[in-house]
Amino acid sequence: MLGRSSILTALLLLGACDGSDDAPTGPRVDAASIQGPGVVRGKIIFNGTPPPMTPLANTPCCEGAPPTVPDESVVVNPNGTLANTVVYLSGGPLADGRSLPPARLDQKFCRYVPHVVGVVVGQTLQVSSSDATLHNVHYSSKYAGDQNKWTQPGSQSFDTSFTRSEFIQTRCDIHPWMSAYIVVTDTPLYAITTETGAYEIPNIPVGDYTLVAWHERYGKLERPITVKDGSPIAADFSYAPPSR
Repeated sequence: MLGRSSILTALLLLGACDGSDDAPTGPRVDAASIQGPGVVRGKIIFNGTPPPMTPLANTPCCEGAPPTVPDESVVVNPNGTLANTVVYLSGGPLADGRSLPPARLDQKFCRYVPHVVGVVVGQTLQVSSSDATLHNVHYSSKYAGDQNKWTQPGSQSFDTSFTRSEFIQTRCDIHPWMSAYIVVTDTPLYAITTETGAYEIPNIPVGDYTLVAWHERYGKLERPITVKDGSPIAADFSYAPPSR
């Protein structure tokens, strides 16, 4: 077990953004039953000069929306960490998320909120719109196929779910700057970084795993970990922009 934080920089795995890796199959257990004493925590470090991110014109959109919205494909925090990175454990039991509360994705001021949402295989994803304008949620994926759902102003949310793990980019055809990622996982043992760049995954059963970090622009990083007891494991990841 690692007692100190160690920074891992690894080669990006091709196909991370399109879900081209084969998703595992096999018997699944109730996601709520996956419990243990272990915890892993760390931060996602951005090692380099942040790329210039030009605000996106937010027009035409609904009343009250700001004239621009941030490009959230790369968000480097003031402390040098990276937001919108998913960290999850691979190698444990495959989960069935039907017993979990719904994950949620909103459309607000012509943005998807959050920009990256995690959902376990079988778990309900509830998609809503807080905007007084027409939107659609359009994606094509390896396992879920082509989906295009329209959300009218004032309409009720709609529910969807997924049968295989993958990374799915969704867009609005009416407002083409709108983009989000639905990260479908085989495990409830995951976290998504925000403005601190930190993550924590609790309740890990004893065992050997691969700890995976995924970012929409910079792909996957991986490292092995072993959970023996309740002693916290510290594990940082470090991303660097590709050299030109």
